[in-house]
Amino acid sequence: MRLLHTSDWHLGRTLHGFSLSDAQARAVEAIVTTAIESQVDAVLVAGDVFDRAVPPVEALRTLSDALTRLSAAGITVIIVAGNHDSGDRLGMYAGLLREGVHIVGSTDVVGDAVQLDDAYGPVLVYPVPYLDPDAARHELGAPEAPLERSHEAVMRAALDEIEADLVGRGSPRAVVVGHAFVVPSATAEADLAQFTSESERDLTVGGVQVVPSSLFDGRGLTYVALGHLHRPQQLRCVDPVIAYSGSLLRYSLSEAGQQKTAVLVELGAPGTTPALTRVDLPPGRGMARLAGTMDALMGTANLACRDDFVELVVTDDVYPERMHARLDSAFPFALVKRHRPRLAHSSPPGRGDSRGRDPLDVVADFLRKVTGREPSGAEASVLRTVYESVRVAP
Repeated sequence: MRLLHTSDWHLGRTLHGFSLSDAQARAVEAIVTTAIESQVDAVLVAGDVFDRAVPPVEALRTLSDALTRLSAAGITVIIVAGNHDSGDRLGMYAGLLREGVHIVGSTDVVGDAVQLDDAYGPVLVYPVPYLDPDAARHELGAPEAPLERSHEAVMRAALDEIEADLVGRGSPRAVVVGHAFVVPSATAEADLAQFTSESERDLTVGGVQVVPSSLFDGRGLTYVALGHLHRPQQLRCVDPVIAYSGSLLRYSLSEAGQQKTAVLVELGAPGTTPALTRVDLPPGRGMARLAGTMDALMGTANLACRDDFVELVVTDDVYPERMHARLDSAFPFALVKRHRPRLAHSSPPGRGDSRGRDPLDVVADFLRKVTGREPSGAEASVLRTVYESVRVAP
C-alpha cells in the first residue's frame, strides 16, 4: 500500500504582508500530481490545512480543487484539523463530502478508523485532530474526572482508544495521522529548538508543549504521520516509524535553507518496516539571509537574491543615509531590514521588533526594562497562566 503524507499547508497565510496564494496553489498541485502519478491509495494531511479558522476564498478554492482531483482519481483523502484550523468548522462538512474524503476535526471520532485494503489485508488509518488539553481533557476523560491538563495526558487517552479498537480488530497494520509536538522521550527543554522553526505557533499548556514519542510504543502501530512542526524530520525508524512531512512552503526566515517535502510511504506485509521517500515540493520564491555593508548588499554579489524573500542586516558602523528606501529599491521582497553595526554603540536606538518572538519573552523584556530586574517566579507563573487562558486561534 502506498500513502502520501503531507501537512501544514497553512492556506491563506501571508509572509510579512506578501501573499503566498500562488505559491501555495502550485505546491498543492504538485502534491496532487505526485499522488496521482505515484498511484497512491491515500493522501494523509496531518493538520493546519488553513492558517486561520475562517480562511479566505482562494484558500478554500485551492483545497476544493485538490479534493476534486484526488477523489476523481479514486484516491482516499484523510485530513485532520490542526491547531490553526477550526476543528468544529472543518468537521461540520464531513457528512457532505464525497465518498473517500474524510475530514476530522472532533474528538468524537478518535478511535474510529478509515479502513483501506491491499493484497496483505486491511490497513486501519486512525485520524487524531489537534487535541487542545483544555477541551480534550473533558471530552476524552470521564465526566466526573477530567484528564490531567497536558498534551501528554490527552494524547495518551486518544492512543488508548486507538489501541483498544485495533486489538478488537485482530491487530492489523495501523497508521495514525495526528497533529502534535512529538519529540523523542527525555528530550531536554533546551534541545527543543533543533526540531522547530520560527513559523510554528506555541502550544504550551502548563509550561509544557511536547508529547514524548514513548506514548506510541507497544500499541501495534506501523506508521505515525505527524503535522505541526514545519521542519521535515523523522523521529523514529521502527516500531513505529514516526515522521513529520514538514510544511508546504517556507513560512519564516529560519527555514531559508530547507527543502520542503511530502513523504511517500510504502507499507509492505504485516511486521515489515515501511519505506519512506521524500518528495521535493516547488519552493516558491527564494529565501535568504544576507549581511554586510551597504555597498556590499547593493553590489553585484547579491543580484541573484534581488527577487527573493530576504532578511537584510547592514553592518556599516554609521547608520547609512536612506537605508530603508535604498534597500527597498533593490530588494522589493525584503522581509526584515536591520542596522547591526560592528561597533554597537554607534547605532541609534530603535524600536523593538517582537515579530516571531514568544509573547512571554516580549513581556519579560518589558518588565526588565521598567523594573530593572528579572521577573520573579510568581510573576512568570501569573503571566503564563493569563497568556494560556486568552490565547485563541485567529
